[in-house]
Amino acid sequence: MIMLNNLFRKTLRDQRLSLLGWSLGLVGLSLYLLYVYPFVNRAAAMMKVLDNLPPVIKNLIGKSNFMATPEGFFNLQPFSILAPLLFIVFAVAKGSDATAGEEERGTLDLLLANPLRRRQVVLQKSLAHGAALFVLSVVFWVGMAGGTWLFGIALNRLRLAAVIFSCWLLGLVFYSLSLACGCWRGKKKFSIGVSGGLAVITYLINAYAPMVENLRPYRIFSPFYFYNGNNVLSNSLHPVHVLVLAGLIAFFFSAALFAFSRRDLST
Repeated sequence: MIMLNNLFRKTLRDQRLSLLGWSLGLVGLSLYLLYVYPFVNRAAAMMKVLDNLPPVIKNLIGKSNFMATPEGFFNLQPFSILAPLLFIVFAVAKGSDATAGEEERGTLDLLLANPLRRRQVVLQKSLAHGAALFVLSVVFWVGMAGGTWLFGIALNRLRLAAVIFSCWLLGLVFYSLSLACGCWRGKKKFSIGVSGGLAVITYLINAYAPMVENLRPYRIFSPFYFYNGNNVLSNSLHPVHVLVLAGLIAFFFSAALFAFSRRDLST
């Protein structure tokens, strides 16, 4: 138990500078977006132009009437593209490094020389990385919620927490996917390439599905649909969507445990 706690704490401690930098960036992003919103909201002429964009463009960057209300604006910025992208980048970097990075650096053998099972290594590292991503989620919410109070913007803070929670789940989906790829092949670049590529493909499927009839049946295969397909800032979380994201996390994480426990690490 002491060894497990040490591994968990060490993994968190190794991320402290990274977490600090990401936290400052998310707070800065929050304050910047909240600061510019009133100016964008007053720009009636620009809003008219944006609202008249073709549906395909508006669906790629946000929903219809996305500048008319705070929910619409912040659904576009940052919750349509930017926040998911940042969370996925952080998650994939950590997931691909959890075992594959250790293996490529030649430190995995030293780690496994301790009285630790392979599954325990994966579990403790994943708990630490998931906790780090959750810390960023909390910091992001504090920055956004504090900014709404500072700039006098009427935005429901519970729904703000809900959409950030959904973004955390989305990040964990791609974390567990990259972890599974790293546990299976032991190659960090392979893990980043597969998980990053699938993130792009599934995002585009979800973005184009409303306009392309042949894509609509496949929208349910995109984690992005379950992340914010219910427009969480306006309508709150959909329980089924939360369960689907949690199921994907459990599936990929189970695959990671299975692959890592059975792979020959000597090759």
